[in-house]
Amino acid sequence: MFSNFLNSLAKKPDKITQALVGLGENPVTLVFVFLLLIGVFALISMKKIKLTTALMTQIAVSIAVAAVLNMLVIFRMPQGGSVTLASMVPIYLLALAHGPEIGMLAGLLFGMVDLFLGASIFHPLQVLLDYPLAFMFIGIAGFFPRHVNLGMFLATILRLSCHVLSGYIFFAAYAPEGTHPFIYSLLYNGSFLLTDLLIAALVMNFIPLKRLIKALNPQSRDFTMW
Repeated sequence: MFSNFLNSLAKKPDKITQALVGLGENPVTLVFVFLLLIGVFALISMKKIKLTTALMTQIAVSIAVAAVLNMLVIFRMPQGGSVTLASMVPIYLLALAHGPEIGMLAGLLFGMVDLFLGASIFHPLQVLLDYPLAFMFIGIAGFFPRHVNLGMFLATILRLSCHVLSGYIFFAAYAPEGTHPFIYSLLYNGSFLLTDLLIAALVMNFIPLKRLIKALNPQSRDFTMW
């Protein structure tokens, strides 16, 4: 796994260049992402959440840790997607500590980072579904502090819906003959996303969660896993 991580790091400069070229060819993508980012900031403003220096530092660190964990790939799917070493856990922690709005912002920003580090760009809508929008949904786990496992499951289902829709619309050609593209996309994306969720849930259930969340935000709400 460590050698795969080093190989992944070595390939990142090329992937960033490819992503920039792809975004240059699809400038509408940047407009969509920018509008989505404005929408999340508007939501945060409506909730009167202050983005303090400490909070912005936590967001940045969480995204950086998630990005590193995302490169620790356990299994990679042939047409994109992978099972990682609990890469969404930092986003879950942030969402539980500071609420779903901050979790959604962190997820969106992580999606943009992932876009630049390993993007497959075919269409503006595909990019929006597979990157910022899909990962933004991870933050809704913060809506369920009393049922953390349920929150993580629902967040993953919403992320899965984005990838399934993208796969159905833009990657139907990969579906085996006789298999409906929607069913293929659902099985393909569900196979690695649900496995990824299982690993993240195991980590979340066995780490000192209360201590970590209180360290991030002493005023955070009480929570239960089930």
